[in-house]
Amino acid sequence: MRFDYKKRAATQIEDQPIGKLLDTLRMESAFFTSSTFSSPWSVGMPPMSNCMMFHLIVEGQAMFQLGDKHITLTAGGFILFPKGSGHSFSDGTCKVVTPLSDLPIKAITERYETLDFGGDGAITKLVCGVLLFQHPLALKLLGVLPQHIIIDKSDDTGASVVTTISDLLQSETQRVSVGAEAVISRLADILVIAAMRQYLTELREDSLGWLSALSDDRIGKALKRIHDQPDKHWSLEELAHEVGMSRTNFAQQFKRLIGNTPMEYLTEWRMSLAFSRLQLTNDTVLAIALDIGYQSEASFSRAFKKVIGKSPGEVRKDYMALTASST
Repeated sequence: MRFDYKKRAATQIEDQPIGKLLDTLRMESAFFTSSTFSSPWSVGMPPMSNCMMFHLIVEGQAMFQLGDKHITLTAGGFILFPKGSGHSFSDGTCKVVTPLSDLPIKAITERYETLDFGGDGAITKLVCGVLLFQHPLALKLLGVLPQHIIIDKSDDTGASVVTTISDLLQSETQRVSVGAEAVISRLADILVIAAMRQYLTELREDSLGWLSALSDDRIGKALKRIHDQPDKHWSLEELAHEVGMSRTNFAQQFKRLIGNTPMEYLTEWRMSLAFSRLQLTNDTVLAIALDIGYQSEASFSRAFKKVIGKSPGEVRKDYMALTASST
């Protein structure tokens, strides 16, 4: 039997709506620090809007303080701050917190740094990262995520992923060889998404907010149709028919779970896809518009600005300026 590679390459990977959603998440910028601390030490991180911060314990242990809560993690432990919440972490004994701005950080490249800090006691090594997100769906997702997510090495469901990525991150941050920044960025991307996926799958359905719709048999099916065919001129009647519901019941259930009408969600999804393409490709605005179901650049641009708050040209210009400043 002849192998048709073109047909295979054109075949879409089947995925659940939550997978489609997470697949749209792309960091706009990132920087990473390979940190070595020796007791006594204590570091304070300021809040960072539209950012996710993470710390991966490579060696030793660290105690994180979030308000009145204290969490101690050992080698292999991972903590993510999806909303960029301010926090401190230490060896558990040092009472003097040194702010991030006062640390002797050494820039190796524009996006990679090293840090040696503390006294002459026990050693703790971490890989720390800050990821900037501006994608509209990424920001919406933050609304259902907690202030922090922890994956501990004792947690069998996530430990293998964290351990594997930890080893790879440690290797890349130590060598800083050709292409290391790109590899570190991808590994961090995978690690963050894996942590969010684990957290979301363990949530009770009534705690998912608008994401609960993704697991609803009928509304989830409708979302999958929209995600798979965003360029199709869907009507309310057609989507209701696809999932075996009456027009009225479908509209009411969709609005209850999602918070938007089906047509509003379709527009929002299209604009989210367009947002990513404006940043990650050189496709013309017209080509993007046609690919997601609009008949003209003008009608697409009006809808885009209404949903995103900026014109397509402004989004692309802002992203180009951001990437230029970090290269």
